[in-house]
Amino acid sequence: MRERRRDRRVALRHRHHTPTAVRRHPAVVALARRWPTGLALLMTVDIWVDPGVLSPWTMLVLPGGYLVIGVARRTLRGPGVLATQLAGLAVWVALTLVAVAAGGRTAAWLVAFGWLAHAGWDLVHHRTGRVVPRGYTEWCGVLDTSLAAVMVLAILTTDA
Repeated sequence: MRERRRDRRVALRHRHHTPTAVRRHPAVVALARRWPTGLALLMTVDIWVDPGVLSPWTMLVLPGGYLVIGVARRTLRGPGVLATQLAGLAVWVALTLVAVAAGGRTAAWLVAFGWLAHAGWDLVHHRTGRVVPRGYTEWCGVLDTSLAAVMVLAILTTDA
């Protein structure tokens, strides 16, 4: 009883006024909401400056991120979730092996297609909100699309 009175007195002594809302410029608000996009674009600056095609082996990183994060967050338990992620892994491993075997310009097109296809994979996961956080899918989708676009430009501008 005595403690309750003391708590009430402390609460009364420490009343705070409701803070007024801080007004921010709409551009600042938009940038703050889309920080994963900004980070992804910042991470691709070097390839925009010096365009080229990534090694086919880099495509193995694409499904790896989802599996590692899914295991860490324990989000692979739903019906069919783990099977879908493993099927994606199988597709990217197969695409990687075909690109390595093909070599040359065909490999370059397969690598660019693989990165662009993964951007679609990111979009599906962004819409469903499963396995990984939405911010990760946004970052990954923008990164994948940017890298694929640069690789397509590099392929089209090099001699056959």
